[in-house]
Amino acid sequence: MSQSEFSGLKRNNMRIVLLLFCFFLALSPTLSQNAINLLGSGSAVSASLDPANPATTYVFDAGANSSATISLENVSGGLLALLISDINGNTIAQAAGAAGLPAVAASDVALASGGRYNVFVFFAPGSAALDTTFDIRLDLAPGDGADAVGQPPQASAAEPQLILLGAGIEVRLNWRDAVDLNLEVRDPTGQALHWNSRATDNGGVFGFDANGLCQVISDSPEESAIWQPGFLSTGSYEVIIYYEQACDALPRTAPFQLEVLVDGDSIGLLETSLSPGGAGGANVYVTRFEVTADGGGALRTGGPNPDTSLTLLPGGFDVATAVATPIAREVAVGGAISNAEPFLTYSFAGAANELISLDMQAVGPNLDTLLLIVDPAGNVVNANDDAFFGTTDSAIVNARLLSSGVYTIVATRYGKEIGGTEGQFQLTLSGPASDVAAQATSLNLPQGDIEVSLYWSTSADLQLLVRDPSGQSVFDDSPLSASGGILQEAGNVNCAPASTGTPVSYIYWPPGTLRPGTYEVEVWYQSACSDFPPAVDFTLLIEVNGNLVADARQFPQAGQRFVTNFTVTPAGAVLVGEAGYIDGGSATLAYQAEAFDAPLIESGQSVTGVISAENAFDVYRFEGIAGEPVTITMAAATQTLDTNLYLISPGDRQVAANDDADPVLLGTTGRTTDSLISGYVLTENGPYTIIATRYANQYGGTLGVYSLTLSKN
Repeated sequence: MSQSEFSGLKRNNMRIVLLLFCFFLALSPTLSQNAINLLGSGSAVSASLDPANPATTYVFDAGANSSATISLENVSGGLLALLISDINGNTIAQAAGAAGLPAVAASDVALASGGRYNVFVFFAPGSAALDTTFDIRLDLAPGDGADAVGQPPQASAAEPQLILLGAGIEVRLNWRDAVDLNLEVRDPTGQALHWNSRATDNGGVFGFDANGLCQVISDSPEESAIWQPGFLSTGSYEVIIYYEQACDALPRTAPFQLEVLVDGDSIGLLETSLSPGGAGGANVYVTRFEVTADGGGALRTGGPNPDTSLTLLPGGFDVATAVATPIAREVAVGGAISNAEPFLTYSFAGAANELISLDMQAVGPNLDTLLLIVDPAGNVVNANDDAFFGTTDSAIVNARLLSSGVYTIVATRYGKEIGGTEGQFQLTLSGPASDVAAQATSLNLPQGDIEVSLYWSTSADLQLLVRDPSGQSVFDDSPLSASGGILQEAGNVNCAPASTGTPVSYIYWPPGTLRPGTYEVEVWYQSACSDFPPAVDFTLLIEVNGNLVADARQFPQAGQRFVTNFTVTPAGAVLVGEAGYIDGGSATLAYQAEAFDAPLIESGQSVTGVISAENAFDVYRFEGIAGEPVTITMAAATQTLDTNLYLISPGDRQVAANDDADPVLLGTTGRTTDSLISGYVLTENGPYTIIATRYANQYGGTLGVYSLTLSKN
């Protein structure tokens, strides 16, 4: 994943500051020179951190094929973490302390290439920043300078070379609309320029963040990434353009121009457009350009690469799978991803209910890896972009194989064919991790940072659905999400009997994919199937970081939906929301007390509001006349909000409601999760109440800003 895929976070709040900070540490090639200290092998150095100085950096030099052990000892105060990266910012290893185990060590870390390495020391994610002292020690075991066993051949992908460019390199993005687009460029060494990374150590500089946060709107917005004149890298540069938001709350397609100049000469001009994402927000366009050894180059045509494209197979997969390379368990294999060969395929024989793990690590020079597992029927059953925050390597841990046969591994990169990162990688297929919990192994279910389990004992079809903080849902029609969510089991789906004898549905986020924010969980009694009478009781368990946070036993009727939510804070705390059945409509909301002094709105007036964890609904009033038709529109403006509308009569009766409007009636928005009460004819005179809320009312988990408009026509 690209470094500034988190750029949308600046539009939310500071809940993710700590995670973003750790992410920056993981990818930054250097920090300020006065914060860097040289480590020597065999001796300890004393140091300290405090809330005002929450991180420090060290460097050390090592020969090719050597190994290093970095340890933090005599830790007094807060919990610490360390991260080791190469000089280009690629993560090599990391470790963190835990309660009762404050010492931290990254042991026997393999260093394939010789040169300088970085060590970052900072407070462990989720821990308090306290006055802390520690000793840091480096122990090096020298190598012989030969190629390390299992490393891919270095000649299989071109290494960046330096060329003198008197006019440098310039990437220009311009558009003519009141939307916030963001530009990011990743160079062949793995460094990036974007709004939150304004300089690199090889002469890169990022310009003005045009329309940033929609605070200052320009008539001619333009962003640029410039590498100043000097010796610059040849090779592949990746360009990513983010559609962050429409500044006037009217999501629409944004035309733009992208031009690249190398040594003062244009090597290409793209004129295309980018649509908003599925929730009216973030979407990305990915392309690349190459700089050749003679100072020339070419800008390629790319395309959209939204989160939903994560699980799409690359073009040419059918041909490539026929010649997939067999891969053995526990034996690392090497390969290389390039613009000419953006993916490789490997095959292995798998048995039903077997647990397997995959690890794909980039060796160089700027590869951003991506892994897919394809089952014998040709379906993508698992995928991973980033194994955890702070790395662009990929891993799939404890994936359960649901059928026997030949599986295919797709080793590729972010953006697949349209991406621009290149380099060697090392891929390892192994069995289950050793820390699989007993309760999971009994059902062969993998562990994760989030685990949502649904158990029942009848033939009924109960659907389990979890919606993540980005608004994407994981359920039987969408078994994978870009945030890492996986539907591992779907009991009795479409009334098919459970293979285990007892129906179980299980959705999880693998280790390292925990994302702060609010998650929505829904159990829908879809069908009684062969049950008669259709009596069902189920148990819903929600676990976060190994802790049981919710345990509900319910007795639904056919067709009912039971919904709850939970919020994971940046510090790792979990707040569980209300739970209940949503078929009661507005009756589940205690709106009456607010209706007496609710704001009065007139025909043609638009108002805005915010649905949040603390504010599940807003109430408005208007004076109505019997026989008068009214139209009420509620549209989400930001974030993941799935809107919901109720109209209450002067006699306190719900007379109209809408969750998801007909997109044709919504005109230019096209959002199927927006709400519309269209042309309702009032039946009596008096004050009417409008309730603006979200799907599942107070039980739901979607959040965001909305606009509401009343029209009398």
